[in-house]
Amino acid sequence: MAVVLRPGDSNDLVRLLQARLNRDYPLYSNLVVDGIYGPRTTAVVREFQRRAGLQVDGIAGPQTLGRLGLNFDQPPPLPTNLPFFYCASGTWATPFMGPPFDVGWRVEQMGLVRNQPVGYPAAGFLFPNPFLSYNESVAQGVAELMRLILMNAGQFYLCGYSQGAEVVVRTLRLMLPGQPLAHRAGDLLKVIQFGSPCRPPGPTLLGNNPPGSGISRIYTPEQFRSRTYDFVLNGDMFSTATDDTLLHLAYEELTPLELDLPFALKIFSLIQSNEFLA
Repeated sequence: MAVVLRPGDSNDLVRLLQARLNRDYPLYSNLVVDGIYGPRTTAVVREFQRRAGLQVDGIAGPQTLGRLGLNFDQPPPLPTNLPFFYCASGTWATPFMGPPFDVGWRVEQMGLVRNQPVGYPAAGFLFPNPFLSYNESVAQGVAELMRLILMNAGQFYLCGYSQGAEVVVRTLRLMLPGQPLAHRAGDLLKVIQFGSPCRPPGPTLLGNNPPGSGISRIYTPEQFRSRTYDFVLNGDMFSTATDDTLLHLAYEELTPLELDLPFALKIFSLIQSNEFLA
């Protein structure tokens, strides 16, 4: 029987719901994790449903819980012939939120793929772990995505947003000839990227021609560009950085950032310099 949580309930599953809402959507969820499905929990669930395009009724049924990545029921076995949809979230997001998970969840509901979020820190810029740099976070994401691809046979899609898009592109580089994932390149169906810091310059497969290119200056390999769909918003500095802004140079300086001794020494040196007071 499907689990349905509703106003008036009081149990441990409600606690899990409250904690997940607080973790993933802190801008509008600051619930007391007490297991009581009261008016405040109902209001937050309704707001989540509204933003997620679900039926807004304040009841956390299978659709709402599944969209939150909370699956309390035994799911039906997915056909093994369906391709995997590996989705990597953006900076500071959990694996169960953001455009990649939204797309994967939706097409899985349509019976077209097996949605598989990539579990990695998605950290950087001194948050949420000040001792873990963006570059280290990306490396951990690549290692996990590589593990998933090697572990699961068959065709697959790759989808990333922001930092997750860089995870995808660095994984694509490992699919080039002579690299450890080269034998899986033929199984890659499509790549879907949102706000990619690795977008190559020029028109996208969607037909638009955004200015500049990805801020990382590490681009999608040529071999995979005919399979890569880049979704770009005008003015997004991460995917439309132009040379005259020098944003890519700032990116190079900030992505290694972490609270370690070399960083502290660099800050002290800057404070002692005239540049800090200028």
